[in-house]
Amino acid sequence: MSGSTSPSTDPRSTPSQFAASQFTASRFTASRFTARLRLEPLGPARARDLWLVHDDDEVWPWYGDEKPTLEQAERQARSMDESWRLHGVHKWIAYDRVSGEVVGRGGLSRTPVDDDWGQIYEFLPAEPWVRAAHEARRPFIAHANWLEIGWALRREYWGRGYASEIGHAGLAFAFDVLGARAVVSCTVRHNARSRAVMERIGMRYAGEIRSRGMVEGVEGERDDAPYAVCVLLRRDWERRKRHHPLRVRGFGIFGEMHEVIAAKPYALSD
Repeated sequence: MSGSTSPSTDPRSTPSQFAASQFTASRFTASRFTARLRLEPLGPARARDLWLVHDDDEVWPWYGDEKPTLEQAERQARSMDESWRLHGVHKWIAYDRVSGEVVGRGGLSRTPVDDDWGQIYEFLPAEPWVRAAHEARRPFIAHANWLEIGWALRREYWGRGYASEIGHAGLAFAFDVLGARAVVSCTVRHNARSRAVMERIGMRYAGEIRSRGMVEGVEGERDDAPYAVCVLLRRDWERRKRHHPLRVRGFGIFGEMHEVIAAKPYALSD
């Protein structure tokens, strides 16, 4: 998804937003672990691993008309590294904790304040925090209080629960570490596998938007491809923790995954 024009509403920061400057950079960029995966923030040193994921013949057709080059992956990895430094978050590379093999990439990212992502507003509460912009103006003006989550796995790791594992880790990081107010996920309408993952990790279907992407049965990208949107609000995350505390995983202070029972220590209040 992409766009260029900011909405008419003033996107300046508000006191309720969460910002990377309130925490040390090392707090965000530490290695993190799930039951089977080691999650490492994406940056230049992991560009080849990013390329390995998106060079997969079952992966790249979901993202464009042709395979990405290593040079393109290197540029994307540099951009992700900048977002980790300035926005305090972006995607991880996921490695098998035992073998060290690259499983995929996934996690969170901030979304641009533009007309394209502005379509998401109708699926979020009609409250000022939804349109508030992050305090960092580079690498782009981004939403402060809600994040996008996604994943992409090498074909050999499909159907084994890894996408859900990355998704659960991303939600725990968003809500319990960053204090996000909402997390959204978007995929083209016909990507049934990804939509199933969204539902398995507890996100709810909210509706559709239109953006550039792949359309089922049509060759090449279209500007009006339909995207399914799923949403999870922090209040619903908290409700799940209260009712099913052993089913929600969170991060310990050194990045290890553990089962959350107590209240989260690092999130900002609503």
